Amino acid sequence: MHLQTSPNSSRTHRGRRAALAALSVGALAFVSACSTATSDEASDYGSEGGNDTDTLNIVASTSIWGDVAQSIADSAEGVDVEVTSIVEGNNMDPHHFEPTAADLARAGEADVIVVGGGGYDAWLYDAIEYQDKIIHALPLTAHSHDHGDEEAQDHDHDHDHGEEGHSHDVSSIDGNEHIWYDPTAVMEVAHEIAEQINEVNPDAQASDEEVVSLVSDLDSRLHALPEVTYTQTEPIADYMLAHTDMTDATPEGYRHATLSHGEPAAADLAAFIDELKAGDVDVFIYNPQTQTDMTSRIRTTAEDEGIQVVEIGETPPDNQNFFEYFEEVVSSLEALEV
Repeated sequence: MHLQTSPNSSRTHRGRRAALAALSVGALAFVSACSTATSDEASDYGSEGGNDTDTLNIVASTSIWGDVAQSIADSAEGVDVEVTSIVEGNNMDPHHFEPTAADLARAGEADVIVVGGGGYDAWLYDAIEYQDKIIHALPLTAHSHDHGDEEAQDHDHDHDHGEEGHSHDVSSIDGNEHIWYDPTAVMEVAHEIAEQINEVNPDAQASDEEVVSLVSDLDSRLHALPEVTYTQTEPIADYMLAHTDMTDATPEGYRHATLSHGEPAAADLAAFIDELKAGDVDVFIYNPQTQTDMTSRIRTTAEDEGIQVVEIGETPPDNQNFFEYFEEVVSSLEALEV
């Protein structure tokens, strides 16, 4: 597809460039080893399922990746970029999302698709015929309800993706799909989105500088968090807290069950309650989007024991940018009394 240049960039996503700028502290150097689309791939936009118009259409599985894509689109000149997110808001559990026919049709017509991978948004990428137009942080594995015991090497990135899109050398954590809380993964996905836009229009000068600046600052703040012990109702914060000196004390049986999207056994619940009552846990991390009677009971125990609670959700609330939400989460962790 040939894109005609335009003096303005079309922005239909709810991304807020001003909010990003206000949060940014300053650009830090970043060198990415991302794979890139070839020029031939760029010229194929519109001919392999893409929308054959003068607009570069990007579809993201969630508002998280949509916000990342929009921040890059906002930096581009001379090319219309339209970003659409399928899952927005925090009123549902994205693990159980079922796309509509219209969602899949929109994705099928997109020029670029951005997903997390690892099975989390397989409902989107499994339905895409031309997988080389997909940018993803984790491999495009099939969704499984029994992948909690996968070894980390199952998610290794060999950079020989062929028809499996463009992925990145980001270390995975035993089947954990919440890769968007890894600062490195976010920066690498942003870098590749910029490269894709610039492949289509070399004059666009799309840049990941703003994302790198913001996320690098968050990464530095995570590294500075104190050494404390935490538990979590779901491994939502694994990638984020891997950048800290914090220690996860969540009972292994409970963790395994939640990674597998299963229901923890009564023994797992008892072990979690005992852990909280032992007096060694400083922080309790709660995912409100995967709330159950069991997690509510665990939270009540944590509060009764005087343990500090930090909420970390799957996706930001409606009308809140992912980068703003990520910053709020980091600020909540910084505010812990230890």
